[in-house]
Amino acid sequence: MKYGTKLYIAFVSIAAVSVLLALAIVYFETRRQLLDELRSKVKSIAATTAVLIDGDLVPSIQTRKDESSPAYIKLRNELRRARSANRRDDVYVKYMFILRPSKTHPKSLESVVDASIRPESVSHVGDINTNPAMQSVLKHLHEDYSPKKFLKDQFGSWLTGYAPIYDTHGQYVGTLGVDIYATDVNLQLNQLIWFGLTALLASLILALTVAYFMSKTATYSLHKIYHTVEEIGKGDLEQKIELDTSDEFADLSDRINQMTKGLEERDRMKMNFSRYVSQHVLEKIMHSDTPTKLEGERKKITVLFSDIRQFTYLAEKLPPEQIVALLNEFFEEMIDVVFKNNGTLDKFTGDGVMVEFGSPLEDPMQEKNAVLAALEMQQRLKGLCDRWEAEGKPRIEMGIGIHTGIAVVGNIGSTKRMEYTAIGDTVNVASRLEQETKKSQKPVLISEATYTAIGDEFQAEKLGTITLPGRVGGITIYSVEDRKKR
Repeated sequence: MKYGTKLYIAFVSIAAVSVLLALAIVYFETRRQLLDELRSKVKSIAATTAVLIDGDLVPSIQTRKDESSPAYIKLRNELRRARSANRRDDVYVKYMFILRPSKTHPKSLESVVDASIRPESVSHVGDINTNPAMQSVLKHLHEDYSPKKFLKDQFGSWLTGYAPIYDTHGQYVGTLGVDIYATDVNLQLNQLIWFGLTALLASLILALTVAYFMSKTATYSLHKIYHTVEEIGKGDLEQKIELDTSDEFADLSDRINQMTKGLEERDRMKMNFSRYVSQHVLEKIMHSDTPTKLEGERKKITVLFSDIRQFTYLAEKLPPEQIVALLNEFFEEMIDVVFKNNGTLDKFTGDGVMVEFGSPLEDPMQEKNAVLAALEMQQRLKGLCDRWEAEGKPRIEMGIGIHTGIAVVGNIGSTKRMEYTAIGDTVNVASRLEQETKKSQKPVLISEATYTAIGDEFQAEKLGTITLPGRVGGITIYSVEDRKKR
């Protein structure tokens, strides 16, 4: 089948399907709204009438002999008055009655009072209601309820609302039922279908005419665009589209030419780098005018390590599912802070993260951004813990260590599995500082190298010089609490 013929069929099919879909949406939405409106009205009528019913009289009606009792007659008259008061053009109340759970048939309801006038349609005391909808009513005895669909029988379509009846002591004694006549609603919906079918026929005639001319016009340009895009898809990024038209197809060809140029420039970087860095960093690199080296290089970076304290103990107390959910919620907040402050997520370290600032893109504010990220991570954690505590979940604490220095940054791994990361003494010191937070009981520790770069912008407490495990020589550390107020 030729492309022009396919396009022609497609235009006609789209027109037909669109009209049918619109018709279906309008029909079902209208039906739903009408049903919801009727359900709301019938529940309102049932609830209002149930409040007016003298609930103390209902228990006195036990057998068919009680139908001549003053209590039965009073209740029946109350139902008839309420039924007459609610017969309007938009809502026609046909029947009102009182039901209650049957003692002899546990899964059924029995009639108590029926307001019908016709002798042949009156339900007597104790008659079992065999309507299948009663099963759902039994589940909603103590609330206002209406089934979510019309009930059809030989007399037409009905919608019923139910409301509980209580005595003066607040005890449930029965359920008030209200039947409204809904056949007119179905007639309106059927008219809507006929109008839609007429619109569908008119749309098809118009679509057949328009589609023929559009398919002829579009075929040439689309064929040329298709051929070029196919070549680009094969990897030939030197393809160009040239059209002598001045319509949207010409604009499309220009955009494809621009896209091809962009693909050619980004292809190598995207293929090599998109496997192991975050989308946040990748987008910045793609929009950067400065070339970024992906092979190993020595550069100054600021490394941040975070870790949840006593996580092993926490993992032993909580179910695995709750631990996973807690960590996912925790990492969602932490990574959002990292990306917000121009950090690069290097890896997850179990219950912590390793983050780099100043790599792969240069960042003259890397130390400040790292400290800002650490403080905001602690703030976010406090907000999480407050919410968790309200939900009965445990609070957690987190230690963060930050150090600035020279590290080797680049691809580490094999041809089958690579990872963009940083290695060197700078990384080790940041990790040791995070571990030192447990001893010092300080949430955020930074090295002197980081402190020197951030100056007087933060409230920092000098804790002295310590010797980190596995490292020769001491290092001066600081605890950071907050930014200085200006």
